Order: sequence, then structure tokens, then C-alpha cells
Amino acid sequence: MSTTGFIPRFLESLASLTRTGYWAILVITTASLSLILVGLTVASDAATAVGTDSGRMALSFAVFLVLIAVLLGVPTVFITVRETLGRLGFLHTFLLSIVVGGSFLVAAAPAVVWAILSTGVTPDVWLPTLSTVELQVAVVAALVALAHWAIANDSTAATTAFGLVAGITLGPLLVVGVASFAPPVEQTTKTYFIQWKEDVPVDPETGYPINPICETSPSISTAFLTDYSNLWASVTINPVALVSASITPAIGDWQDPGYQGDEWESTPIGIPPVSLPLDLFSSVDLNVRGMQLPIRTAIVVDECANIAEFGTPYPTLDGDRAPRDIIEQSASGYTFGVLGQAVFVVAAAAILVPIRRRGRRA
Repeated sequence: MSTTGFIPRFLESLASLTRTGYWAILVITTASLSLILVGLTVASDAATAVGTDSGRMALSFAVFLVLIAVLLGVPTVFITVRETLGRLGFLHTFLLSIVVGGSFLVAAAPAVVWAILSTGVTPDVWLPTLSTVELQVAVVAALVALAHWAIANDSTAATTAFGLVAGITLGPLLVVGVASFAPPVEQTTKTYFIQWKEDVPVDPETGYPINPICETSPSISTAFLTDYSNLWASVTINPVALVSASITPAIGDWQDPGYQGDEWESTPIGIPPVSLPLDLFSSVDLNVRGMQLPIRTAIVVDECANIAEFGTPYPTLDGDRAPRDIIEQSASGYTFGVLGQAVFVVAAAAILVPIRRRGRRA
């Protein structure tokens, strides 16, 4: 078909799609929910506390909402497309999918701009994440277009489209689930607890002993954990993990306000800061990065040594690696994720193109 003939047909199909109303409902829902999420986050007292970043958190809420809308909305809208317009060519279906997926990002644009401008989120945060969301729109569009182009039956095409999107989102999680049945690694933790005695002087500011004395015999606990260090890269294929990996995780030192009398004070007393991720991007990426690190078979927690070094006997609560240590000891999985998604799309094409050819011969 010539370009002059394709463009009018594409515009006609786009107009027909908008008249169904189903797509409009999803766009309006995305716009409304994104504004609500950003508004609640930016105005939240918890999000504006010391050691937090309400802008980054609000942006991550809005971006993840758009991503969910793209993953679920594009194949859902194309059920209506198939019923209304019939079977279309690959390019036609791909471009329609791009428009549908991109519309969710446009719908959330006011909320995204609100999160960025009201709190000063820098371009090195919003530019990579939004660009990666656009990449996910293209990937989902390619998968949906392949399914509807290759398969003649309407219901089978829709099911295949959902299956492909599920494969790229849930498939990596399934790999992790299967790996959890592998023989676990035994991890032993020895904890030297502080000896709390009445005659030991206590620092009035922290509530901890000034010269703590720990038990000579440790308490020993054992856990059996799965080592994911050989397959962590597969998780980065998941769109949520890939968007999260597009920027370096950010960690803040959050301080819980201390309680005095009937009020919560802004200056904590006796409560050391806790290192926490500043947004959902960082939370997800920290978990993926943590999978890169082999399980430590022996952990020693010395509460007296921790007080001397960190000012608290519980610097990471569980004795495991602190968030900043995970970042320093791991690498971004972004490249693995992009390559993995490319391989997934190629594999889907390798399966569906022959199906299309057999259908045409039949």
C-alpha cells in the first residue's frame, strides 16, 4: 500500500478507535490517578520529613502508574481495535499501539510536571526514567502488533498479545520463583548482645550505655536463603525493574521524630537516622542489585562495636548489607534489561512470523 493510501486509513482507524470510548476511559483514569498520587505524596508530612524526597517519590508513583497502564491498557484496547477494525497490517497495528501507549504518558504529563517542578527533580532523574518508559511503549507495541498481525483468530490474537506482555513482565519473576526451589545456602548469624545492667551508665541523649559491655558468648541463628547471583540479570527484563535501573538508586538518611510528652518533636532524640531509598525506583533497583551479591554464609553482629562505629547497635537492623554498601558492591542491570527485551521481541517474531506465513498459504 502506498504512503498516500496508508495515512488516511491510519487516521480513519485512529478516529474510529477514539469513538469507542473505552480508550478514553483508560486515559482519563490514568490522568486522574496520577494527579491524586502526586498530590497526596507532595503534600504528605512523611514525604517532606528530613531524609526524604517527595518529588522523586511522587515522580516514581506517576511513572509506575503509566507503566502499568501501558502494560495492561495497550493489549486491552486492542481487543476493541480488532472488533472494530478487523485484522490490520503490522505497521498499522504497531503505530496504533504506539499512539495508545503514548497517550497514557501524555495523560500523566500534568502530574509528572507537577512532581518535577514543585520539588526540583533534576533532569538526570526524570529524563532517563521517562525515556525508558517510552522504550517500554515501543516494546509493548511491537509485541501486540506481532500477535494481531500474525494470528487470524480474534480471541487467539488477543490472548497471545496478553501472553507476550505477561512473558516480559511475569516471566522474569517466574524464573526467580523457580530458582527459590534450588538447594538453599545456609547463613549463620552470631550476635553479641549488649549486657543491660542497672549500674551501667547510660547516655541520656541516645539511651545506650556509655561504655557498653557485650556478652562473650554470641547468640546464634541460622537461615536458609536462595542465592540469585547467577540469574539476577533475568529480572532486569521486567519493565518495572528496567525503568528503575535507568538511574542510580538514591538513599536518604531518614530520622523518625522523637516522642516527648504529647507531641512529636522534629528533632529526634536517641533515634539514629535510618538509610532508606528515596523513591520506588531506588527500592526496586536495590532489591535487584542485592540479588547480584552472593549470600554471606557467616555474619557477625557486635552491638558494642556498632555503637562505637555507628552510634547505634542496629545500623541495618538485620545485620545484613546497608543500602549504600549494596550500591557500591553492585552494578546497574540496565544494559542487561535492554538486551534481554530485544532478545524477547526477536524470539516472539521468530515464532509468530512463520505462523503468519502458514496462515497466508492456507
